[in-house]
Amino acid sequence: MLALRHKIPATVLAIAIAGSAFAAIIHTTAGPFGGFFGLWGADVSNQQSVGARFIPNGDFTLTSIKIWFMNNSSSAHPTVRITLRTDQSAGTVSTPSNTVIEQWIFNVQALGWSPIQEVVLSTGGVALHSGVKYWVVAESTASGGSDPVWNFASVGNTFSATSLPSGVWQAGGFGAALTLTVEGTAGLPNPSDVNGDGSVNGADLSFVLSAWGPCMNCPADINDDGLVDGSDIATLLSAWTS
Repeated sequence: MLALRHKIPATVLAIAIAGSAFAAIIHTTAGPFGGFFGLWGADVSNQQSVGARFIPNGDFTLTSIKIWFMNNSSSAHPTVRITLRTDQSAGTVSTPSNTVIEQWIFNVQALGWSPIQEVVLSTGGVALHSGVKYWVVAESTASGGSDPVWNFASVGNTFSATSLPSGVWQAGGFGAALTLTVEGTAGLPNPSDVNGDGSVNGADLSFVLSAWGPCMNCPADINDDGLVDGSDIATLLSAWTS
């Protein structure tokens, strides 16, 4: 795993995004500041993708993911793609699968080695099941020297993995903790609440109608058969709340 170190404390700039008042912490690590090594992390570039694994201790609906990033560039804001993925295990080997549950693409805010916590919000009513392994993966097409750096936490360790330039994941294992906070609301989502606002109503119906036809891995496909059609409408109407 490629890492960078920086011994001078940096000013923290955090994104303030209001979350649900009922959000629970599903997984969290310490922040990047104050550790023995100072500020350091894993390069996320066209040569290496990075993943951190977490396992919920109950059933939740995902609301947000928070990651601290710094930047090898002091002038450009490289693009990073964050994906929530399922796990693929073979014996004792655990790595991220190619199955993407939800994704977010943004430009990192940090310039240089002054970390900023990036916050992404889930909009798809994503279910996180108790005891199931999930991965948060960071990817970027930025070249080395101008790429984002996923900060390690100041203390602790967690299960993580890195990929080769070919895209093949190396065997995961426990090491320095990649900063990661996953939040959600208790309980699994209602699949008919396709816009994730807590109600099944006309807004959800409009959402389903707008996605009519083939639709793989999308919230409007309520029965998850790869097609948005009358069956999904019938399921939605049976769960109508307002």
